[in-house]
Amino acid sequence: MRDAETISRRALLGGAALAVGAAATIGASRRAAAEQKVSHAEAQYQDQPKGQQRCEICLNFRPPNACEFVESPISPKGWCQFFAAKENAH
Repeated sequence: MRDAETISRRALLGGAALAVGAAATIGASRRAAAEQKVSHAEAQYQDQPKGQQRCEICLNFRPPNACEFVESPISPKGWCQFFAAKENAH
């Protein structure tokens, strides 16, 4: 007879499947949250730069026309309130 502390193969596989399912659910929730972007109006987005500040030198800009925080499309020459210059940006 087995020891009471021995884990059955079925219990081990069931627990592993549960853990994988939970991880997948958490991952999907995080992706959904990351995909929720603010509108141009909420970001105070404009198609022109604000002085030297423009999307193409922002940390959040994703070429050719996307942003981490603001809905697409984004102009490389645009600007919004989330502007954060890359190091050594000109």
